[in-house]
Amino acid sequence: MPFFILFSVLLTALLVSGCADTAETSPSSDLSDSSLSSSASSGSDSATQVQYRTVTDMRGEEVVIPAEPQRVIAISRSLIDTTMYIFGVEDRIVGGSVYDKPLQMGQYVWNGTDYTVNTWIGKILNPGLDNVTNVGGFGGPYGLPNVETIASLNPDLLILRDLGDQDEDTEKFISQTEAMDIPVVVLKYPSCYDEPSVETMYEEIRLLGEVFGKEGEAEKIVETVSSRVEFIRSRTADIPEEEQKKVLYFGAPTWAKDKGGAGYAFGSGSTEVAMMEGIINSRSAYTEPGMNMVSAEQILSLDPDKIILCTWSGYHSPRQLYEDSQYGTIQELRALREGEVYSLTATPCKSERLEFPINLMVEAKAVYPERFSDVELEPWIRDYFVELYGTNETKTDELMDALMLEYLEIV
Repeated sequence: MPFFILFSVLLTALLVSGCADTAETSPSSDLSDSSLSSSASSGSDSATQVQYRTVTDMRGEEVVIPAEPQRVIAISRSLIDTTMYIFGVEDRIVGGSVYDKPLQMGQYVWNGTDYTVNTWIGKILNPGLDNVTNVGGFGGPYGLPNVETIASLNPDLLILRDLGDQDEDTEKFISQTEAMDIPVVVLKYPSCYDEPSVETMYEEIRLLGEVFGKEGEAEKIVETVSSRVEFIRSRTADIPEEEQKKVLYFGAPTWAKDKGGAGYAFGSGSTEVAMMEGIINSRSAYTEPGMNMVSAEQILSLDPDKIILCTWSGYHSPRQLYEDSQYGTIQELRALREGEVYSLTATPCKSERLEFPINLMVEAKAVYPERFSDVELEPWIRDYFVELYGTNETKTDELMDALMLEYLEIV
C-alpha cells in the first residue's frame, strides 16, 4: 500500500510538471497585431504566430504586411499577377481584376484563317486565374471594386496598381479597405506622375519583390525588361529633332462614330506618348494633354508621318483604316495614302505590363525601319518571353499566338 501511494504521488507530480511546461511554451491566443509584429522582429520561430514586416509603398506610406502573404487580392491590369507568376507565388491570388465572362469580341478571321485566341497573357501563364474571384477594378471590364466581395475572401494583403485617373474614388476605396484591417500596398502607374517614365515601372517590380521576399527575382525581371528598352533607345538616341518622325498614337474603336468622332488621340502626359517620345525618340503629332476624342478634321490637320494603332474595343488592323467605309473621312490622310499605319500587338488591356518592350519594338521598327532592319521580330519576341517567363516551347507558342501578329499585319 505505501508503494502504491508513493507511485500515485510521483505520477501526479509528473503530470503537473508536464502541464506547467506546456503552459510556459504555448503562445497566447489573444495576441494583438502589434505583439505579433514584435514577435516577428524578435525572431520568434513559433509556427502558430504570424510574422509581420513593414514595406514602404509608392505613396510613401509604411505598410505592415505579413512576412509571407498567403491570400492576396491583386487589383491591376496584369502587371501584378504576371510578376507573381515569375516569383512562383501565383497560387496565392484569391481575388483580383479578372474578367470572368467570355470575351465578346467577335471572330478574327482573315484570308480564311481564324486568329481568334485567348489574348490574356496572365491566363495563359496561370490558368488558375479562371478560378479567381473578380473583385472589380478601376477601368476595364471588371466593374468597380467591391469591398464586400473583398472582405468575404479573407485576404491578408491587397495590392492596388493606381492608374492615376480616379484619385477620389481610389482614396475612398483604400480607406474602406484599410478600415477592415486589410493592409493595402499601392503601386503607381506611370501616368500618376507629371512626367511618366519607364523607371517607375521598375520601381513597381522592385516593390513587389520586397512584398514577397523575392528581391533577387525582381531585379532579374528589371534587367530583362530594361535591356530591351535600352537596346531600342540606343538605336534612336542620336536622331536630331528635325529628323524625328511625327507620330499619331491612335485608338479607333468602332463605336467612335456614334459619339461624333473618328477615334481617340493620345497626347502629352499619357504613358504611351511618354514612352514613344522618350525611348523611340519620335514626336507626338497630337500635343494636347491626355487622351481625347478627335474628329476627322482634327486628324487631317495633324498630318502625321506615321500612325500607331493600338488595340481598343477589339483588335484593329491597318487594312481596316485603309479599306473600311467607317474611316472614309480620313482615308485621304497622307499616312493612309502612303501605307504608314501600323498596329500594335493584341492586348486585352493597356500595354504597360511586363510585355511592353514588345510593343516598343513594334513601334520602333514601324517608325524607324532602317535602324532596326537587322531585327527579326518573331525570334526577338520569343527570346524575350523565354527569358522573362521561363516558358517551354509549347507555352511560348501560346504566348506568340496571343499577340495576333499575322492578323494585325505586324509580320
